[in-house]
Amino acid sequence: MHLTRIRGSRSLKLSGKKIVLGVTGSIAAIEAVKLARELVRRGAEVHAVMSEAAQKIIHPYALEFATDNRVVTEITGMIEHVEFLGVDGSADLLLIAPATANTIAKIAAGIDDTPVTTMATTALGSGKSIIIAPAMHESMINNPAVVKAIEKLKRAGVEFVEPRYEEGKAKFPEIEKICLQVERRLYERDLEGRKVVVTAGPTMEFLDPIRYITNRSSGKMGYEIALEFWRRGARVTLITSKPPAFDLPDFEVVRVISVKDMLDASLNAVRDADVFVSSAAAADFTMDMKNSKIKTAEKLTLELVAAPKVLREVRKVFDGKVIAFKAETGVSDEELERIAREKMQTDRAEMIVANDVLNIGMGTEDTRVLIITSQRKLWIEGGKQEVAERIVDYFVRDCL
Repeated sequence: MHLTRIRGSRSLKLSGKKIVLGVTGSIAAIEAVKLARELVRRGAEVHAVMSEAAQKIIHPYALEFATDNRVVTEITGMIEHVEFLGVDGSADLLLIAPATANTIAKIAAGIDDTPVTTMATTALGSGKSIIIAPAMHESMINNPAVVKAIEKLKRAGVEFVEPRYEEGKAKFPEIEKICLQVERRLYERDLEGRKVVVTAGPTMEFLDPIRYITNRSSGKMGYEIALEFWRRGARVTLITSKPPAFDLPDFEVVRVISVKDMLDASLNAVRDADVFVSSAAAADFTMDMKNSKIKTAEKLTLELVAAPKVLREVRKVFDGKVIAFKAETGVSDEELERIAREKMQTDRAEMIVANDVLNIGMGTEDTRVLIITSQRKLWIEGGKQEVAERIVDYFVRDCL
């Protein structure tokens, strides 16, 4: 098994999951090898299935290498479609990426004349999960017949990954986006129907039209927490100055700049929310922006005023659950715990996440945090994705 070294190297989000990857005759089939590898890096077992048209673009050996499994290029007496995607089939999901207009229309019409469409027919009949990532010219995806076919499949429970619209083409979606939608489809959906609002990243307080005060927060911790709530089925609103590179379904991004922007957006978003996660490194100070560039001088005195506290203002109108964050520098673990418990009480938070960001946490890939709820106190250290997963898991256990 030559994939032993990379399996689960990115995460274990898809560990124990078996995915059938259907590849059809779009030029984007060349991206299927990268996609297969990324699914493996997240722990999945991947089995590729190719149409005859796809085999004219990439050789089955490429996907055999990428998945470490024999590639299905025809349905044989081994009834591969039933073995994987029948009622008692061993696969958890059929992912067709890329999917051509031809393949989408055939699946919607119940036609199965390729190994990929036969897999889809079987999966639809057995209730298996299906995700389709289209890739074709924009004129083709806008064809009324193709639009109708997509709508029909959506009504049947098929999920689509929106393509990238560039240069007159509906291009293959970002591999990260496809993998995230696969993770959400296969996750335990224990937060279905809940709305979660997350603030993340720094704010920028302008001194003049071209200069601002900010901090080195990357927003990654908040983004990973937002994704973890989203994977578990929640509708998420992420309020941030550092938006992600692509859109996800049920994942609204509100881009802000200043702490006032963040406060206004938060007050608007929590009106119908169940959970508010205040993880942003919002400014503590702001100032009245000068209308023109401040002239160069040997010395400059700035008059800063206290900025509004986002969580404190939100708490005045929001009665739902709260995860609050507290960052300090150069304090002992005991002092950090004392400060965290004080903030937890002041802000009426169900969970507090505190850390000393002097050397790790702010702007870094790893972090070390103290988590406190009414039922537990523990330290967690590791990559931010892993820490986010544990934060959300403990919040669901202790606070919902």
